[in-house]
Amino acid sequence: MILPFKGKFHLEWYPKTASTLYTHNDAVEILNTAAGAGTLALVTATSTRAYGLVQGTYAASDATTDKIPVLVGDVDAEYLFDVSTGTAAVTDIGEMVDFDDENSINVNAYTLGQVLITGVISTTQVTGKFNKGFGKEIPITQ
Repeated sequence: MILPFKGKFHLEWYPKTASTLYTHNDAVEILNTAAGAGTLALVTATSTRAYGLVQGTYAASDATTDKIPVLVGDVDAEYLFDVSTGTAAVTDIGEMVDFDDENSINVNAYTLGQVLITGVISTTQVTGKFNKGFGKEIPITQ
């Protein structure tokens, strides 16, 4: 589960990918590939940028690409994340970890740095921020 935790959030509307099950508060990204460009897709362990949380549940049997609401946080917005792989510890604060799927993170994976951990609630829940440009895929030059 991923939930808004702290900060400013607003709704934006994007076309969903047809015939995909979306559940309330699933993390999504916006596709930028030729097939499906501009549509939402569920975040995976290999997603490069999570965008927001789906607001509502949409059945896989829905073959439309209707626009659906997505809760988007500003750059300082924090979310509550379930940890599905690994055990969260205070030493994880400041780490940039990866998603496991659209509902959870892996505190043992650091390949893409999709989430910055900002706090630890328990061994199975942390607070953090979506990578909005501070991640490993952005080269830093001076």
